[in-house]
Amino acid sequence: MKTNRSVFLLATASLVLLWVVLELMGRVALAVVMKYPFWKPTDKFYPELVKIQKENISQQDDTFDLLILGGSAVSLEFGLPINKTLDSLLKQTANGRKVRIFNAATPAHTSLDNLNKYRMLGKQRFDLVIYYEAINETRANNIPSQLFSDDYRHVMWYYDLAIIKQHPEVNWTVLPFITHKGFNLLVDKLKGKKFLELNTVNPDLVQYGKEIKTGKPYQANIEQIILEARKRSEKLVLMTYALYVPPSVIGNGGYTDYRDFAKCPYPSPLWLWGDPVNVDTGVKAHNAILRKLAAQYGTYFVDMDQLLPRQKDYYCDLCHLTEKGGSEFATLVVQYLSKEQLIPMAVNQ
Repeated sequence: MKTNRSVFLLATASLVLLWVVLELMGRVALAVVMKYPFWKPTDKFYPELVKIQKENISQQDDTFDLLILGGSAVSLEFGLPINKTLDSLLKQTANGRKVRIFNAATPAHTSLDNLNKYRMLGKQRFDLVIYYEAINETRANNIPSQLFSDDYRHVMWYYDLAIIKQHPEVNWTVLPFITHKGFNLLVDKLKGKKFLELNTVNPDLVQYGKEIKTGKPYQANIEQIILEARKRSEKLVLMTYALYVPPSVIGNGGYTDYRDFAKCPYPSPLWLWGDPVNVDTGVKAHNAILRKLAAQYGTYFVDMDQLLPRQKDYYCDLCHLTEKGGSEFATLVVQYLSKEQLIPMAVNQ
């Protein structure tokens, strides 16, 4: 009996040790190769929400809470001029009342990311939500139509996100997730599938960006954001996207030609989303969808595409704004919010 018990304990200890070794190897591989956080892999997706989720945000208090959804153009990293001016103007308008801006806008994020994040903030109740994003989606068009997926799983970011959602245990053990992803990826590769990256474009696939395939999923995602806002009784402002594509960026010589832009320290590559001509076509398609949905659902709407001047001193690149451009952008937003009485006004106003 003692021998059998010793064998059982040794076998159990060996299995536990093997699991620990494999778990550590798996976590190291995820962290080094795929940039997942070592201890909490789920934090790779939407870490910008952590602080917001911890806040007590309610429509029943005396603070005015604004949520910004979007991509890099209105993010804190690349849209600082917009955020600074917006914060200043709102506080002036509120005449001393407390104003809080919660910015969940993140570089490269699409309408799908913003829908996911909005849903993840379901416990919070904002006084106002602003949505501004229509360019990052265009990067997903740079793939043959037969490989395009409406849920964007042809982009590795969304491929991983779809799988990790099926593994709530991933922060405790990564092995089931790695096994699942590895098997699926092997099968898909054998089928000849190609994948895009979230932040970059494959030059060999740019030609396929001419066909705008993102219209249907973009509309579905924006529509869900509208319905989500209605369900929460949150006021939502949709805005069309102000893209600047001067003649100098069109054609093979336009990769690094910034002559028609302001001299910003770190402008984004002009082909970051694909051929600027295709990007322009895609943004126009997305803007048309925003106009249609705003009219259909009667949401608040700013046609920034028509309002913001296209001039050299406003733009660092196709979409990121200078101090002057950002200030004008924020001023236009606040003017609209004031006109529609969407922000707290001073008592004597």
